[in-house]
Amino acid sequence: MLFDRAAKGKKSKELKGELKDLKKSLLNAGGEKAYVNEALRDYQAALEQGDTLREQYEEARRHLAQSRAAIERLLECMKESPVSEVKKSLDELMGDLDQVYHDCSIRDDDLDFQSTIQSLKQMAAEYEEHAAKAQTEAGSKLAAIMLRSELENVAAVLKDAAGWEEPDFFALAYYLGHENRGSLREMENAQRNSYLVDYCGERFWNRFLELCRRAEAEQTVRFMTRKYIYNTEESPSNS
Repeated sequence: MLFDRAAKGKKSKELKGELKDLKKSLLNAGGEKAYVNEALRDYQAALEQGDTLREQYEEARRHLAQSRAAIERLLECMKESPVSEVKKSLDELMGDLDQVYHDCSIRDDDLDFQSTIQSLKQMAAEYEEHAAKAQTEAGSKLAAIMLRSELENVAAVLKDAAGWEEPDFFALAYYLGHENRGSLREMENAQRNSYLVDYCGERFWNRFLELCRRAEAEQTVRFMTRKYIYNTEESPSNS
């Protein structure tokens, strides 16, 4: 944690220095001082928030991938594994499933998914007890079938979500800095991603980038966007 804070502090200091240089370039290119100041405040805020949003998204996707792998292992080995091992695997799975949520992935207000997860959690919590009470072969098979069915339902949702494209984190950060995030929750993934880019472009990015072109700072700004959100030194390819 100390290392992370030190790295973030260094990153913040570098960003402020680069923004100071960028401001000089924009003013020298004829940018109005009031607009340049406002635009750079918005730009800095979106870079910093975009970095945080990317980290949160990647963490959620990591748990999503771990959940998918855990379910796959359970479905393959549950029949042959001791009850105690299955119970342990289910408990670990529940821990990952609690952390798959993100506004641009599986949302925490997805009632269908929440209902399925609650059902699976109850089965997982009671699995050992129910397995011990299943005195007949038919009873044991029924309990296993019900658990397998819930695992497959969750796996289907996770597989679908795993195929979604990530958002433009700069556009998402800019949007969240000016609008209520609740309006995004009714949109499908592709629709939301496209809307965010259009919103940011129309209200900020297009005009800001045009001024940067006049100041011969377009590539600098694109580079900074990649650097401070995605932590890469590669030249940006987005337009």
